[in-house]
Amino acid sequence: MLNDIAVLLPVDRPAGYLIDCAAAVAHLFEAHLDGIACAYQAVNPMFAFEASAVVMAAQYETGLEKAAAVLDQFEIATRRLNIAHDAKSTFNVSYAATRTVTEMSRLYDLNIVAQPDSSKPSQTDFLSEAVLFGSGRPMLMIPYINRGTFKSDRVMICWDGKAPAARAVHNAAPFLRKAKAIDVVAINEDEDAIGEASLAALIAHLARRDLPATPHRLTADSSNVHNAILSLAADNDTDLIVMGGFGHSRLREFILGGVTRGMFETLTVPALISH
Repeated sequence: MLNDIAVLLPVDRPAGYLIDCAAAVAHLFEAHLDGIACAYQAVNPMFAFEASAVVMAAQYETGLEKAAAVLDQFEIATRRLNIAHDAKSTFNVSYAATRTVTEMSRLYDLNIVAQPDSSKPSQTDFLSEAVLFGSGRPMLMIPYINRGTFKSDRVMICWDGKAPAARAVHNAAPFLRKAKAIDVVAINEDEDAIGEASLAALIAHLARRDLPATPHRLTADSSNVHNAILSLAADNDTDLIVMGGFGHSRLREFILGGVTRGMFETLTVPALISH
């Protein structure tokens, strides 16, 4: 079960939808929920000689005020549902703050983050990638178009037989056990190439765990796999997508695989992603 959950809250974009979804997840599992407001310092202290003390002090106060406002929203939502919770904030230059939040995220059963919105850039946009690569824990990404609360009545697993997908299925077990319907989709599956970890084998594995699932086999161009996934999710009224996250980190930069990048950019349904 999920007992300890964190939601990473931006302070420079609306966070109400993210708070509501995180509260719904915590309520579903009767879990403790930590709200972490992430504020960033635009001026690096290493170059403080280029900025006045007054400017840096004002920046700090503004960051604290924004974090406090978001955490007030968080307090209201969690108290309304009688959720055990704690509220905290971080404030530092981008790299140091991201490192701190990533370290914190390793202690939770699940980390809930907002999908980046390229039309409204936020200082916290790269947190999702940092948590995916650096936490070692599952991440639940909520689309920025999300409206309403979170539910997981119908779950769709994206399966390719590889290790990240297997980890995602394992991490999604609490959601799968509460689901009313489970779909499993494999795209461009070559049973000869995939070996023992085929779609049929996963369906049998889930059945042995009293988790009956419906298989779906699709074909799509490699550049269009994420759209095929989201199209099926829309057709099936999917509430939650479960998938492995591909990519690697290098020199403080995060390089996402093609399908993962596509999902990050066009996500329409909450997605539990594991690396």
